[in-house]
Amino acid sequence: MPETVHRKHATLALIIVILLGMLTLLYAQTKHPLAPSEDAYITYRYARNLAEGHGIVWNIDEDPVEGGTEFLWTLLLAGTSRLTGMNIEQSARTLNLAVGLLATLTLAVASFAFSGRRLPPALFATLAFAAGPLSYHIRAGFATPLFTLLLLIITIALYRLAFSPVAASRRHGAFHILPLAGLLLGLTRPEGTLFAGMAFAVALLLLDGPGRRRLLLTTLLLLAIPGAIYFIWRWRYFGYFLPNTFYVKNAGELLHMRYFPEIYELFRFMAPLFMLIGMGLLLDAPHNAVKKLVILSPAILFPWSYLLIDQLQNLGKRFQYPVYPIFLLAAAIALGRLALRTPPPKLRRKNLALYVAGLVGMGFILFAPFVNLERMTLIALLIVILAGVKFLEGRQLGVRGTQLALAFLAVVSALVIFNAQVSYRLANSFYPTVFDDREAIGKALEPLAGKGYTVVASEAGWIPYFSRWRAIDPFGLNDEYIAHHGLSFEYLDKQRPDVIMYHQVKNPQPPRWADMVQMLRAYAQARGFILAAIIERKGPEDVHVYWVRPDNPDAEALLRAITQHDDRFVYRYKAER
Repeated sequence: MPETVHRKHATLALIIVILLGMLTLLYAQTKHPLAPSEDAYITYRYARNLAEGHGIVWNIDEDPVEGGTEFLWTLLLAGTSRLTGMNIEQSARTLNLAVGLLATLTLAVASFAFSGRRLPPALFATLAFAAGPLSYHIRAGFATPLFTLLLLIITIALYRLAFSPVAASRRHGAFHILPLAGLLLGLTRPEGTLFAGMAFAVALLLLDGPGRRRLLLTTLLLLAIPGAIYFIWRWRYFGYFLPNTFYVKNAGELLHMRYFPEIYELFRFMAPLFMLIGMGLLLDAPHNAVKKLVILSPAILFPWSYLLIDQLQNLGKRFQYPVYPIFLLAAAIALGRLALRTPPPKLRRKNLALYVAGLVGMGFILFAPFVNLERMTLIALLIVILAGVKFLEGRQLGVRGTQLALAFLAVVSALVIFNAQVSYRLANSFYPTVFDDREAIGKALEPLAGKGYTVVASEAGWIPYFSRWRAIDPFGLNDEYIAHHGLSFEYLDKQRPDVIMYHQVKNPQPPRWADMVQMLRAYAQARGFILAAIIERKGPEDVHVYWVRPDNPDAEALLRAITQHDDRFVYRYKAER
């Protein structure tokens, strides 16, 4: 086939992958009936205060507190709102959708290029990514799509450094992209520095002497110096060495092993991808297989770092699934390797690289049986496809061969669609966030925002954001005193709350949530607060409880704001007015 024709076919195939990926993402968006997560409104409150000129503060005219952990996202939300006139919620939806589309485009191009410019591997990765957790995370309102995109960009840069020719322009660009993306990753979420550090160590292992020196220089200029300037500024601005949330989520434990099953479930879900990757490692040249395994190691290790903290606010498994496209990309590369017309390399001698590649490859393959029957069906389809590709290569079978080729094309299409819908159903299984009494009551309290009243709300998202009241977070995520000294009657007396709200649930996680609820209930009863309402959330053992200070001059108005929503929510109790 002439080179110009081949290029046209490759370009058309890439366009197909990109368009199908973006259409899949947009379609999945219409199928997720969820509002932005309640916890996302914590960041929204900081961003709105910044956009309105008050700085990164929780309560206006009070000292800054680093209750949010998405610094770069806060800046982007505030800047977009200020420049466009959109409110923070609109800014978040617009930015997350744009970032999601960019992430889909990035994976489409990378999986197509690295798989040998082949359509099926690129579709296999791109459609599963677009239909999967990304589509949920866009609507959830956090910085997860941006975090996911940056993880993917860093991994692509590692592939470029490892496999591009020394003189190639794309390899030169990777020297700058890697540290710059690492800086942005750390600014997006603090734990991003862990992944960036592992990626930097991987790059040093893969490069030769001149390459290492060049990477060290660009990392110094693009990551270390700007990162140090930001860290010093952040420390001076907020007053503490670490984000406020770290002191709360660490909770004095080194490892939070109760979250082990959640992290393991990520890898269990990806077992077919591991099988693909393992087959690719076995058939690849040993030194290339080891390089690919080393590049994949940060994505394997990083999710386990979340055992170091209490995984509060982990809606949509947003702490685990940002690494998902990295494994999809590796699987696409393996598919392309398996479908190449050149035979696998002969194993002429045993060496360390061969042992590593072989053992890990076999381990990945043997991991696959630990999935359910449905995922095993995907694996069986994959084996049929690979066998068909090898059978048809180099054979002149005439009409029969055309029929077989069409049959295998149908099986490939089934595999691509099957993998995409499995990812889609995973995203649909995540918690469907919808607005509830906290949003409605927060908006009902907003007309009294200018009177200097204080709300203590265990749920620090919707009520503080929509009410615009001065707010105290009794769990301590947005309160430095509580984070370092704990909640007490004395502190609550000093804050003089006018409304107290807490979420009472049986067997809460973490267990110390029950201690906070008991403290707030005891305080409200001891200080003579009026029990305004008990509203069911998911049943009689999952409720939101509201109390009102009796000597507040607007106590009657506050009771009305809390109890006027009979048509929308189930009241187990409400005060008579």
